[in-house]
Amino acid sequence: MERGENRYRAKEWEQVCEPFQMAPGVYYVGTTYVGSYLLDTGDGLILIDQAFAESVYLILESVRKLGFDPMDIKMLLVSHGHLDHCGGTRLLQEYTKAKVYMSKEDYQMMKEHPEWVYFDYENRIDFEPDAFYDDEHPIKLGSMEIRTVLTPGHTPGTTSFFFDVKDGTGKSFHCGLHGGVGLNTLVPEFYEKWPGWPEDLLEKFKNSLNMLMGETVDITLPSHPNQVPVLDKAGTYKEGQNPFVNPEAWPELLKARLDMADKLA
Repeated sequence: MERGENRYRAKEWEQVCEPFQMAPGVYYVGTTYVGSYLLDTGDGLILIDQAFAESVYLILESVRKLGFDPMDIKMLLVSHGHLDHCGGTRLLQEYTKAKVYMSKEDYQMMKEHPEWVYFDYENRIDFEPDAFYDDEHPIKLGSMEIRTVLTPGHTPGTTSFFFDVKDGTGKSFHCGLHGGVGLNTLVPEFYEKWPGWPEDLLEKFKNSLNMLMGETVDITLPSHPNQVPVLDKAGTYKEGQNPFVNPEAWPELLKARLDMADKLA
């Protein structure tokens, strides 16, 4: 890659996707590369992951296309401290005045090793969270109660989210989003390029996956849509006939990543 070339910007510019519903009050507002999720709590909106700075306008446009006002976003949840998930956080924080939540571990990483957050990316826009996750106390807004689970591995403070939604008949669905299942930060080449990267993260990654294996998830929300097929079902959601309900998707995703991690051990 030539110096000054921004491979992320080119990728984001080319990978726009129309927003779509995945569950009662749950909407995909990301691109074809990275997932962002809008949750309608009935008393304000929650946005999980804010993607790249350059794609913030795409998120805002997706929110509007769904009929919502971006100014109703009250909370911004960061799954982990990598630029493709939090590069746009400060812009959305300043625009909406929403409160930002992230893990204490990844905040520390961001302050002490910003190069592990932004890598070779030139558009670094730092932000300050308003609160840290506390796994003992769910995040609550309106009808939504989100349980956070620290799941280190991809980063020291990767956080996963679990919450229930109900349809018009009162049927409940358990939604789950693993904050980061990528092994790209756990391969030898990564450690060589970024000295000081914690050496225990591979073991923590495997422990985290095993811990969540027993979680029963009806609807899996991938942090990247190439992890679980969802884009091919865009626009097909119907109450009582939801193609995103797949209890097998969660254990299949985690088992596949465990198998990959075992090969690195």
